[in-house]
Amino acid sequence: MHLPILLVLASEEGGGGLNAIFSAEYSFWWTLLIFLVSLPLMWKVVFGPIADALDRREQASREARLAAEAAREEAQRIQEAMKKDLEAARQEANQQVADARARAETREKEILAAAQEQAEADRRRAQEEIERALQSARQTLRAEAVALGVEIAEQVMERKFSAEDHQRLVSSFQEEMRS
Repeated sequence: MHLPILLVLASEEGGGGLNAIFSAEYSFWWTLLIFLVSLPLMWKVVFGPIADALDRREQASREARLAAEAAREEAQRIQEAMKKDLEAARQEANQQVADARARAETREKEILAAAQEQAEADRRRAQEEIERALQSARQTLRAEAVALGVEIAEQVMERKFSAEDHQRLVSSFQEEMRS
């Protein structure tokens, strides 16, 4: 507080006063002195907040970079998990298709086996019916043969046969058998 007053008093007393102190030859030294005196104040008031802001910006940038890296890794992990899930779903779908095909083939075999069994049963029934019809025809034929034999015997008993009669009788019997 006394320095400015002393400077003013020195300028009023002869010798050039303040003009001598602030002349061009001393301006460098005064600038340097003012800079060095104000440097701590500037460091605290100006450079400190700027440095803090730069540090915060660098920290925010570092955190953003780390967050982006973590997000990228998480996205990659999710993508890998989705690929695995998709592959598992594909395998499950393929397995279901294979199971459905196997069930269809099994069902087809069952149907074919049932159809074959039914056809075999129908064939056996038809064979049995044919066998019964054949037995019936044989019995009928035997009955007719017996009746014809009896009739022939009756005719033979009534008269004596010559070789011609015998031949005619056999031919007649053969024709009756054919018809």
